[in-house]
Amino acid sequence: MQVVDLSHYQFVKVSGPDTIQFLQGQLSCNMENLSETQSLVGALFNLKGRIIADFRVLLLSDACYLQTQPNMAEIIISTLARYAVFSKVKLEMPNPPPVVLGYRDDVEDALVDTFRSLPGADNAVIKFSGTYLVKVAGLVDRVEMWCMDAACVDGFSSEPNLLVNSDASGWLYEDIRSGLAHVDKLHSEKYTPQLLNYDISGAVDFSKGCYTGQEIVARMYYRGTPKKRMYLLESEELITPDSSVLQSFKGKEKPAKIVSYCNTENGNLLLAILDAEAITSKAKFLLSDSVVVPLHLKPLPYLEL
Repeated sequence: MQVVDLSHYQFVKVSGPDTIQFLQGQLSCNMENLSETQSLVGALFNLKGRIIADFRVLLLSDACYLQTQPNMAEIIISTLARYAVFSKVKLEMPNPPPVVLGYRDDVEDALVDTFRSLPGADNAVIKFSGTYLVKVAGLVDRVEMWCMDAACVDGFSSEPNLLVNSDASGWLYEDIRSGLAHVDKLHSEKYTPQLLNYDISGAVDFSKGCYTGQEIVARMYYRGTPKKRMYLLESEELITPDSSVLQSFKGKEKPAKIVSYCNTENGNLLLAILDAEAITSKAKFLLSDSVVVPLHLKPLPYLEL
């Protein structure tokens, strides 16, 4: 069982009598499905249908908490504030924020004695005395523990034989091989939902009502065939911040952008935006740093090869 410190996340707290109605008109997830036992994953789009930020939403007491990437909370707040003028909502970064630990592998053995039961389905939530357990989607058993009181964390951290790892690379590794791509400050408003597979991974609910950017997002989904999508690749060589992917097919070579990558003892994985034509043509994929050893295309849980 592995426990990792997930304190790199930032949070946005939205409170007030109009919270659910307001967020329903702004986020890609259906806020009517949010409850104390069900969290949501979603995104915030600009008017052109490009992703500003992604997040997980939890209902904690009478407020919604949006868990997002480092340096993204202020961007989300400033974006939502433009539309909050006529709504009774308060937008803020909670102080102190929730403290989050990630449990991976043998989760039940570690937590069931304290919580009696664990969330079964993806995104399900169980509350116990000010602490929340959230089931995270993925290929291995993963649970996030949200502590609203630092004393709670100290209690769990002091358990015998429990070592909290400050290196979150293993957690990122599981996100990547599950096809979960996150938007940071550098890439905010750069990607459409199709490019990061948000339209097929569950981050966008196409049955809900209108929200900012919805018309363009829906038009791309229902009327367009994506020329590019995000795919999972495995590398035998280390991936660096300067790496890119080369797609070799039909006598031509095209570069492809890496969205996310991770080097661990379990392997080197990356998510890259590849041409649909390269996939159908069974292209050869290479890492720009090492054009000798090919990259291996791997399946994603929601995307068949």
